[in-house]
Amino acid sequence: MYECATCPFFKTKHRNSFRGHILVHRRNSEVEMYTCETCQFKTKHKGNLKKHLLLHKTNSEVEMYECETCHFKTKYKRGIKKHLLVHKTNSEVKIQNIKRVLKDIFWFIKEIQVEIYTCETCQFKTKYKNSLHKHLLVHKENSEVEMYTCETCQFKTKHKNYLKNHLISHKTNSEVKMYECERCPFKTKHKASLKGHILVHKGNSEVEIYTCETCQFKTKYKNSLDTHLLVHKENSEVEMYTCETCHFKTKHKSNLKKHLISHKTNSEVKMYECERCPFKTKHKASLKRHILVHKGNSEVEMYECELCQFKTKHKVSLKKTSFGS
Repeated sequence: MYECATCPFFKTKHRNSFRGHILVHRRNSEVEMYTCETCQFKTKHKGNLKKHLLLHKTNSEVEMYECETCHFKTKYKRGIKKHLLVHKTNSEVKIQNIKRVLKDIFWFIKEIQVEIYTCETCQFKTKYKNSLHKHLLVHKENSEVEMYTCETCQFKTKHKNYLKNHLISHKTNSEVKMYECERCPFKTKHKASLKGHILVHKGNSEVEIYTCETCQFKTKYKNSLDTHLLVHKENSEVEMYTCETCHFKTKHKSNLKKHLISHKTNSEVKMYECERCPFKTKHKASLKRHILVHKGNSEVEMYECELCQFKTKHKVSLKKTSFGS
């Protein structure tokens, strides 16, 4: 048996597996790195590079692993193994869960040992070197870095992945894979949006809750906490987003995007229209709020005041009432 001298539980009969495991405990600078020629992906493990390269290939270019019970298909052998658990009983997957727990313990120990990459300009920290490289772009002007530009509209970004996500907005639902919620009619072109949406159907006890250390703010969404934390910072402490047309300033990039629409005519932007009345708006969020007008209280989530009997379909209205009292 080959036993790891650094962590207490790794053992293997296979020399190659042992060699692969030892790399976990070594820094990137100490070993040969395998690099993707298409993107910035790097890894210590040749096998990981092979798996990664599948991301850049279409389904027709690679061998697909298919489930014999349903229509599920995947490029990844590990993916089909994970999927097959869906068709097994609890007793059949118990042993799988034990293995998963042991693996979690291993990654916990690895997490303690990993190198942390820190930004010299702000407090950003990460375990991933690539994440630090991406973050550093935040502190650079557009003129200092390569900009990725949309050929259809004026969208520009420092991040290649952001452009990929943006390009989907110019495609119809029939042209792209749609991610659908199994519990309601929600559909989206973006996998990350579906993950965020699914939290709507879960109670606070079922998910991780992100809490503000300064006030009582709590949320299921990590991004929401990051946005909220800006409330407690002075303008001088954070990057401010400024409108070039008027004096508008904001800590939130999304707020600037919404504001810029106010300087455009209806013909210059996409209009969101209500299917049940003549209502039109430049803002998607405004349409969502408006649609509630056409729904009964029993059809939507109601927000209730803990101090009185006030109820509303609009979360904002509840906040206003709370502040007014």
